[in-house]
Amino acid sequence: MKIKLKYVFIWFIDQLRQPHWVDDLLLNRKAWGAFSVYSHLKRNDHKPQKAYPTKEKALEVAKKMSEQSGATVRTFKCLYCDGWHTYKLEDRHQKLANMLQWLKEQKIVSPTASALDTERIVQADIPDLAQAYGGFRGRTLSAYRQRNAWKPLVESGVRQVIDLREDYASDFYSEICKTLGLEYFYYPVRYEESTIERMVEQFPELCKKIDAGRFYISCANGLHRTDITLCLYWVFYAADKGVAPPPLCGYRQDKGRTTEKIRLMLDAFYDLLTQQTGKPPIPNDVFVKRKEVIDQLGLGTFLLPTL
Repeated sequence: MKIKLKYVFIWFIDQLRQPHWVDDLLLNRKAWGAFSVYSHLKRNDHKPQKAYPTKEKALEVAKKMSEQSGATVRTFKCLYCDGWHTYKLEDRHQKLANMLQWLKEQKIVSPTASALDTERIVQADIPDLAQAYGGFRGRTLSAYRQRNAWKPLVESGVRQVIDLREDYASDFYSEICKTLGLEYFYYPVRYEESTIERMVEQFPELCKKIDAGRFYISCANGLHRTDITLCLYWVFYAADKGVAPPPLCGYRQDKGRTTEKIRLMLDAFYDLLTQQTGKPPIPNDVFVKRKEVIDQLGLGTFLLPTL
């Protein structure tokens, strides 16, 4: 694929008309990315990026994208096709400032009632939302486009957020929680030796958080690491108290998945706890039966009695 010279002049004049042209052309040089073929093609499948027939249409789309994401979205003339593209400037500090300012304008007030207003939370249109013990589970709500979920969550009585994303290294989510007066607990989940050691170390605190209720627990999609964490809670702690096992939302046969990864994490937890204490955390036959319950949940069959 080759650059079409007739578009270079249009692109350059358009850049010079931008208020930020000095930065983009001379300082940070972001504008010169238009000469890369990946300004026109997607890196994953090499299919063309979305293009718009006019700059006016691209600007209209960029404005909507900006409102949804909280980030700055700009347009540029493509050097490879007739259209115009959009691109997002990732400025974490500005994005966070925009989110916090927006939340402040909502005048969110924490309720005085001791129980969750579950009906209002269910109506909040949160992706992959489901009840879990004394709280809720679902998709992580750090994205700007999900900002509308915070008001019903907080005003319905949620008091703590449990974040399970192992690959998350920002303070964005915790800053949102701090602003809203929510407790933030970071419990990264991943099948890796060092991470599992940390999970075991923090497990008692996790159990306290879940026991306290009024929580929102989430991973990136609210499905898989959340399944794993709630199963760990039940197998190694809550089952002994007569608590029912958690319904699965991600590792289910009707979703095209098995419970194998849950089993792997359960086994790793069991082995490490046994190694640390010198004895199994629960009898092996009980452990086997509890894993069978998890398998039944994944198959969508009736719940077995709590063991």
